[in-house]
Amino acid sequence: MKHVAIVLIALLIPTAAMAKGECKEDKAKFCKDAAQVAACLVMHKAELSEACKAAREAKANEKKE
Repeated sequence: MKHVAIVLIALLIPTAAMAKGECKEDKAKFCKDAAQVAACLVMHKAELSEACKAAREAKANEKKE
C-alpha cells in the first residue's frame, strides 16, 4: 500500500518541474540513477532541501485547485 501512495503522489508532481530549480541538487544527490525521479524524491522527502520541499508542496497544491 505504501508503494501505491508513493506512485500516486509522484504522479501529482511533474518530473520536469522537480528536475529544475529548487530540486535540481536533490535530484542529482538522491535520484541520479532512478528511472522514476518523482517517486525517488518522495522516498527521500525527509532528506530534501527546504527549498525543494516547498516547491513540491506548492506544485501539489496547484494540482488540487
